[in-house]
Amino acid sequence: MIKSKYILLVFCALLLLGCKKDEPIPCQETGNKNCEDIQNVKNFFYFKVGSYWVYEEETSGDLDTIYVTEASENPSNYDFDVRVYSTYEGYFYHYWPEYSPVPGTNEYGIVCKTCLFIKRSKYKPGDYVGEATSCFFVPIVGTEETNWTVLYPSNKVRITSIDSVFDIGGIEFDRTITVHEEHSHMNNYSPTNHYLSENVGLTRKELIDSNQVWNLIDYYIEP
Repeated sequence: MIKSKYILLVFCALLLLGCKKDEPIPCQETGNKNCEDIQNVKNFFYFKVGSYWVYEEETSGDLDTIYVTEASENPSNYDFDVRVYSTYEGYFYHYWPEYSPVPGTNEYGIVCKTCLFIKRSKYKPGDYVGEATSCFFVPIVGTEETNWTVLYPSNKVRITSIDSVFDIGGIEFDRTITVHEEHSHMNNYSPTNHYLSENVGLTRKELIDSNQVWNLIDYYIEP
């Protein structure tokens, strides 16, 4: 009887070890390069009141100062809410994330798949231009979504590249996401490229139809 119990215990131990080997390994431990803390989204979009950016258009020399008018966040997860004002356009822009749970993601800590859709709206008193997806997180090249409009129902926004270093006139910025939209209704339906640099925000904007290129020439980020 004792021998039988011993054999049974050994069998159960081996069975448990076998089950443990089959358990899924967290993706951040498999070398998945897309894994990062979900709160890192704030490094691209969340900036406090007092922050501002100055852009210059390459051809005309026109200047646009954008500054934060409202900002709030949930310090324990991804959530934030930011509004900025463009002195050149005379419009406000509102940014916020929408969470879409998929396997491999959660609202806290490390995520390994795209699960946040960064929304952007444009408005001023008496004129609400609309809202659309402006970016994704975690950022993965090729990620895209349809930004439906009446004129271009199949209009898409996608991440086209991610550079570890991005240079503008000899000034280097950290990891930069390039986001292309085929027909941005917030920019007169022009194809656009937005360059988003970590810890700085928008560093370059290209309005392809009108040949406008706006480069960041000065900025201040409120700590």
